[in-house]
Amino acid sequence: MYNDFLDFEPTGIVPDAGRLLISTPYFNDPFFNHSVVLLTDYEEEHTAGLIINRPLPHSVREVVNEIKVDTPIFFGGPVLTEAVFLLHNFDSCPEASRLLPNVYVGYNPVLLAVIEHAAIPNLKHKFLLGYAGWSPGQLEDELLRNMWVVAPATHSLIFDTPPEDIWPLAVKRLGKPYEHWLKIPKNITFN
Repeated sequence: MYNDFLDFEPTGIVPDAGRLLISTPYFNDPFFNHSVVLLTDYEEEHTAGLIINRPLPHSVREVVNEIKVDTPIFFGGPVLTEAVFLLHNFDSCPEASRLLPNVYVGYNPVLLAVIEHAAIPNLKHKFLLGYAGWSPGQLEDELLRNMWVVAPATHSLIFDTPPEDIWPLAVKRLGKPYEHWLKIPKNITFN
């Protein structure tokens, strides 16, 4: 019975840029426990993504003096933690890559100025420090070991959902076979 509780069927969705990795509740890693990662790159030699639900207790301005924005900054992952990444819905930044409709990653000085001056009222953005990265074959191995589930991403989950609600909402969207995950404590040693 215990093994039945831990087993689950993968979603059948293949990893790709613009898709989510939802950590399983049994993945008790300090960086990835209850995390949701938006994949930004999925290539043979390199896979990368940004954790979208880990706000840090600081504003962007407190961490990156050159960027005059007072919104929270997020922990994007344990690789290159001094590097700043930006997710946004601004479709006129040539340096940004489109991940899905109305979701881009990357920025330039013009976009930073637009954000700093709140020049576009409906512009959504999320600044992140660091990223999550996988070497060739590593993510596929982690998927086989049931550490992640692949799911579609949405603009509203990334930008409109409070960070603490992103993982539970992503799990709910997976459907009934995954509902029991919501009853498992974040730290499984507390069970």
